[in-house]
Amino acid sequence: MPDTAVEFPNLEKFQSANTTVKFAEADPELIKEIQTLLTTKGLYKGKVDGIVGELSQKAFAEFKESVWLDSPDMLGPTTASALLEIAENHQTIEEQTQQLKPLPASTIGSKTGRSLKLVTGELVYENELIIAGIPLTWGEVTKGCDPERNPESKTIINNIIKAAKGFGKIRDKYDSPISINSAYRPQSVNRRIGGARYSQHINGLALDICPVDGNFKRLLEICRASDCTGLGRGMHRGFIHCDWRPGGRVVFDYP
Repeated sequence: MPDTAVEFPNLEKFQSANTTVKFAEADPELIKEIQTLLTTKGLYKGKVDGIVGELSQKAFAEFKESVWLDSPDMLGPTTASALLEIAENHQTIEEQTQQLKPLPASTIGSKTGRSLKLVTGELVYENELIIAGIPLTWGEVTKGCDPERNPESKTIINNIIKAAKGFGKIRDKYDSPISINSAYRPQSVNRRIGGARYSQHINGLALDICPVDGNFKRLLEICRASDCTGLGRGMHRGFIHCDWRPGGRVVFDYP
């Protein structure tokens, strides 16, 4: 992601201020940044001039509708967060197209397969459930208990548990097997495979999931109604991104 503190300082400052204004009444420098992002998104085709004309207002309203936000003429912190996600430039990476097939029911939950010794001293296994009753294993989250993906801290372990709980609610509602395309990625791995700089995968809070029966429309509806706070629409690439980041809901797309 470009450094928002450098490239979009006004929008980042506005996001942190936790205020709401009419889009047409926002500071011209802030409007320029929004016009730039909406141009990147392909919604705005006018001049980046800081003036809210018909084209700017239409593009802004279309963007808000696309990410399921109301009040098409208002700019608040949630909208600012969603706009900054455009700057994140989410890309699909190789491993996100390589689904890990759900394990047979007879295997799930058993202490079998490769193992990892966590920083807490606990030994976990590839086919072992992270949380009893939720069909998500340590192997699915760490790509087969890859030593490179051993959670680096107790905080990350707790985040993985939080994501597993969120996944459990989605899985219960969907009531059909869901594959995991990508989960925890330490900073070094994330950088090597081209993940976004501030990816929630780094924090252990994100899962890229795929319905085994192919019903992306239904799974997206369930994810939208869930408690995930980051929702990435990558259905055309074979996955839906869900994360449980702090703060309000943001929705974004993959190219």
